[in-house]
Amino acid sequence: MFKIILSLKVLSISWYKRADKNIAALSHHLYLNQEQIMIAKIIILCAAFAAVCANPILTTSVVNTGASVSAKSQDGIGNYAFNYGTATNARAEIGDAAGNKQGSYTITDIDGRARRVDYVADAAGFRASVKTNEPGTALSAPASAAIASPYAPPVAPAVPAPVVAAAPALAAVPGVSSYSTVIGHGSVLGLPLGAGIIAPGLAKTIVW
Repeated sequence: MFKIILSLKVLSISWYKRADKNIAALSHHLYLNQEQIMIAKIIILCAAFAAVCANPILTTSVVNTGASVSAKSQDGIGNYAFNYGTATNARAEIGDAAGNKQGSYTITDIDGRARRVDYVADAAGFRASVKTNEPGTALSAPASAAIASPYAPPVAPAVPAPVVAAAPALAAVPGVSSYSTVIGHGSVLGLPLGAGIIAPGLAKTIVW
């Protein structure tokens, strides 16, 4: 009887050892499977990302076929100047600490219609001169603007390196009613040399 019990104990110990080995092997196998699954997920994710990046519909940006130039300057007392221009649009303005402004802008539509506005804003109010080739317009002189038609649109400007000019010093004189300052942005924008406005309140007296 004692021998039988001893034999059963030996068999039990042997079975437990085999079971431990089997469990350890199974655990190691499962660990390897989890690691392989994780690697497979990473590979799939990278492949999906590469496919998205290779899609021209998703990655092609808007092509800018135009050219532009711009410049700006400003000092610590309120004098400033800026300009920018593209093949179809342009704007330039100078101003001082007293709120006096002088500038121009040009707009050219795809169908050939064009408009250029030169303006002055100061103690005497706002005055503008409009040149356009838009249909239905004719030479007229409303209270604050002179419209000249027809108007030939400007030629697309060449693209020089941007030039930043120092802010012009405009005299802040109370009751200013006329300007003789010239807008110096025309050469950058490919436009005529700005406006020298004389005779207060008469926007049609623009010198090109």
